[in-house]
Amino acid sequence: MQPGPSLVRQISVRLVAAAVLVSLIEIVGVLAIYASRQPKLAAELVTSQADRVFDALSSEDAHRSLSALEPPQGADDWAFTVLDRNRNVIFERQPSNPTHFPTLPAPTDHDWTRLERDSNPVILYGSRHLPDESWVTMAVTGETLPLFGIVYLREAWTHVIVPVAPVTILVLLLNVYIVRRMLAPLAASAAEVDALDPSRMETRLTVPATPREVRALVLAMNRALDRLEQAMQTLESFTADAAHEMRTPLSILKLRVEALDAGPAKNALREDVSAMTRLVNQMLDLAQADTLDSQITQTVDLATLARDVCERMLPVAVARGCDIALIDQGGASIKGHAEALARVLANLIDNAIAYSPKDRSIDVIVGPGARLVVRDRGPGFSRQNAQLLFRRFWRDAAPGRAGAGLGLAIAQSILARHGATITADNAPDGGAVFTIQWTKESLT
Repeated sequence: MQPGPSLVRQISVRLVAAAVLVSLIEIVGVLAIYASRQPKLAAELVTSQADRVFDALSSEDAHRSLSALEPPQGADDWAFTVLDRNRNVIFERQPSNPTHFPTLPAPTDHDWTRLERDSNPVILYGSRHLPDESWVTMAVTGETLPLFGIVYLREAWTHVIVPVAPVTILVLLLNVYIVRRMLAPLAASAAEVDALDPSRMETRLTVPATPREVRALVLAMNRALDRLEQAMQTLESFTADAAHEMRTPLSILKLRVEALDAGPAKNALREDVSAMTRLVNQMLDLAQADTLDSQITQTVDLATLARDVCERMLPVAVARGCDIALIDQGGASIKGHAEALARVLANLIDNAIAYSPKDRSIDVIVGPGARLVVRDRGPGFSRQNAQLLFRRFWRDAAPGRAGAGLGLAIAQSILARHGATITADNAPDGGAVFTIQWTKESLT
């Protein structure tokens, strides 16, 4: 399922829609007012045409320019007369149809406009005093909507759209900016939630000062994390206590099994007790791995660690008919918990011994750098099982191999708290390869 648009985008889109709607209502309202004032539109039309006449009159060939003037847009016919300051005719344009207009009235000492709305089509007259002290008197006829349409739009553009649009855009930008600022704490909290690490249950979200709603949400999240941490601690404590309490009865059971007479039943019981003991020890290791954060303070030399573990595991390998080869390629020192890391490496070597054929060597490679590799010569693992190797309580079906399927899960948990990763792969010439790699931040 594709994620929906962000809250900032949704609010911004709604603000834009609201601003556009309000602006349209305002424009329609103003235009409706203009539409009801035809005399004002008529005066604007006369003024605009007088400006055209003056531009033509100011050109180099005034007579030719005045003759070339087209009627106003939407007009059926028009006529005009230009007089100088002494009221002498400079230019006169006759209407296309003489029946449209009577003789144009002479200009007075002031500008005027007269609209004959009872006629069909409408007729308007007007006179304007030009900047060079000359006068122009005109008459225009046409249907109402085509005649006044251009003036109507010009008035709307000049007095409505141009003043309103910049303010609307500015308000929208301010609104989007304010919304982003107000929701910034929510975005920051979401990023912190995404960065939460299950292995760092003590981490809490930063509580913003404002807004109050986001603060309340973050506080609720932190309270939920408190309850979750408490539940996890209770579960870990129960697991550790249960495993610890089971050690004593298992030790007694082991002693009683050893006291039995030799035979198949004794051997089967011994294997069952060993498997249960191994499971209990792994449960204790798992519980300890979940509480390692405050104990990762030692400087651990990987070469020394690998040598000590190999020496301890060598008798186990020899008993199985295998050998362990330690290869030092230039290791490094890391910050960690030496005992926990030794358990990880011992577990990997123990798995390699279990899956390796007799008379074959197990390679333990240190380096280069902060890196450990354990490689066996066994059958390896299938591609399907590669995704399951580190899952708790998952076991591959292998003859003669007992276990609860916790070893690799424990190793991964311990290494994650050390800032390291563990990966598994098949070697080109056969066998499994487990690689532990530390990040730069884990180096001493």
